[in-house]
Amino acid sequence: MTTLGAAVALAVFLSITAVAAAKSTTLYVSPTGSDAGACTRKAPCLTIDAAVAKAAKGDTVKVERGVYHEQVTLTTNVSLVGVHKPVIDAAGQPNGVLIKGPGANGALVRGFVIKDATFEGILAVSAARLTIEGNTVRDNDQGAKSANPTGECAATAGVPGDCGEGLHLMSVVRSVVSGNLVADNDGGILLTDELGPTAHNVISKNRALDNVDDCGITLASHNTSAFQNDTVQPSQGGVYDNAVSDNVSDGNGTKGQGGGILLAGPAPGTAVYRNVVTDNSADGNGLAGVTLHSHAPGEYLNGNKITDNRLRHDGLTPDASFSETGTVGILVGSAPPLTGTVIAGNKISDTHFGIWTLNVPKIKPAANRFRHVAVPLQQM
Repeated sequence: MTTLGAAVALAVFLSITAVAAAKSTTLYVSPTGSDAGACTRKAPCLTIDAAVAKAAKGDTVKVERGVYHEQVTLTTNVSLVGVHKPVIDAAGQPNGVLIKGPGANGALVRGFVIKDATFEGILAVSAARLTIEGNTVRDNDQGAKSANPTGECAATAGVPGDCGEGLHLMSVVRSVVSGNLVADNDGGILLTDELGPTAHNVISKNRALDNVDDCGITLASHNTSAFQNDTVQPSQGGVYDNAVSDNVSDGNGTKGQGGGILLAGPAPGTAVYRNVVTDNSADGNGLAGVTLHSHAPGEYLNGNKITDNRLRHDGLTPDASFSETGTVGILVGSAPPLTGTVIAGNKISDTHFGIWTLNVPKIKPAANRFRHVAVPLQQM
């Protein structure tokens, strides 16, 4: 391309970008507004969902301080921004915020308090390039407290219901969950693959606190098509290539079988692999600070890395899956032998076992640091 041609192409690109930017609109929501309004600053809407319904791709919906009794559903690429922490009170609703489908690719949810939903506070399904940041997600999973729990809240085959945790990515890719407080739900942050892969996501700088019935952060494959004929099927399912870093996960799972951060495959055909769990801290969780469970042959949980985490006083309840009964910083237990597992650079304190493993490559004693730990390595 000639210099003149390149200059013309650049000018056309900038012109198109400017037009696209000019067409984006900011809509407003206020407790004093009306859904008959145009959602302008001077005539705001009353409900968030009404403004979202009027928004076009690329628009921003700004929500003023107040309490909004609704479920908000995003099926379009919209930026949903709370100003001074407005509250989405989803009592009686399935979710506080539902982000659904590829039309919502690129959507953003920032700056809300989301509480009291029957199931998840925030549920994202079959979408990509999402940003969920700076929210407080608390006191959701209310269906578990119902006299007749339904859906995910209902226990099955002796496994307690979890209602989908507080914040759930289901078959979501290349997204960021950052800077959220997820507290006092059944469980904290959950990544699963029921409808396709959950991959290449960043879970960073969140606080998962006192979600006492389940884990703080969970990466769990439920899709039995993710590993077939001894081969991973990344287009079908699997939880892989996610980064879990710089999170705080304290006080989770103390009433159930929940750890600080859990990677798990519950059935043959499931796959959780090549994830990196690094630079997190965990304290006072029911199961280990970082836990990996591979329950049966035919699962694929290889190539996960657990590095440079700070873990203290975890494993307060016995791990029923592998009959481990002492406090423990890291537990990696697998029915089939694992390959490519890295456990290094972690600082573990105030536990009976530092690291407890079954069917995992041998770990060098100097690879991790231990303080006030009776048995630094228990490898079987």
